[in-house]
Amino acid sequence: MINSNDIYFLTGKFIIGLLIFVRITGLFLSAPFFKSMAINIQLKVIISFVLAFTLTATHWENQPQIDFHLWNIVFLVMKEMFIGFIIGYSANLVFWGAKLAGGIIDFDMGYQAAAMFNMGDDSPTLVGNLFEMATLVLFLILNGHHYLIESLNASLDIIPLTTLQLTDSAKDLMIKIATSVVIIGVKISAPILVALFLTNLVLALLARIAPQTNIFVMSFQLKIAVGLLVLLISTPIMIMVAKNSLELFQGETMKIIMALGSGKV
Repeated sequence: MINSNDIYFLTGKFIIGLLIFVRITGLFLSAPFFKSMAINIQLKVIISFVLAFTLTATHWENQPQIDFHLWNIVFLVMKEMFIGFIIGYSANLVFWGAKLAGGIIDFDMGYQAAAMFNMGDDSPTLVGNLFEMATLVLFLILNGHHYLIESLNASLDIIPLTTLQLTDSAKDLMIKIATSVVIIGVKISAPILVALFLTNLVLALLARIAPQTNIFVMSFQLKIAVGLLVLLISTPIMIMVAKNSLELFQGETMKIIMALGSGKV
């Protein structure tokens, strides 16, 4: 016979499991690899349920008792979704940096020349997509998807389901790692940008020496050829920068979790 104490106990455990599921959902909606549309939505839901069940069985005793009030539950659901998004957001920054580098290279090589006439065009960048896919392969090789699940597991100990401290240190840390997107993009694209700058310099000198030469038409083929050649040569540099950035951001993700949980890094 189930009494009121058992109902109260089961209700509390169900709410804890629900909030953990919401945190996992936030991660799956924002984190690289997990958010990919190539993964079936039903499979994502099944994995989320399995992870939520496993983590609930592991962490529910350490979580505070949660009262079943509608607005309280709504607020906690929003908070858990936000925490999941933050963990996925920090892991995405390296991918955005790689895509930014590819976009800069595409524009300088002339692949994005159409964007000058149609600023609303949202066409994908060729080199940007190449760099993003290469970064995803490195992410999987380095077991980044495993680390995200480990970070999620650690966050349940560091950030209780009922509290969230959005302190100045957490805000400063998120702004700091957000600005690193540009730094990563410049590091990855630097060899090709330097090569294309020198190519433009040579073309400018050629235009002064031989004004009758059609430099404008020549520049399209020459810049593409130089860009692709340097891209092939500098591929190891791109891989090294992306690998180091992914390893760095694993630590930064844990720092954000600690800052949200205790206000200290």
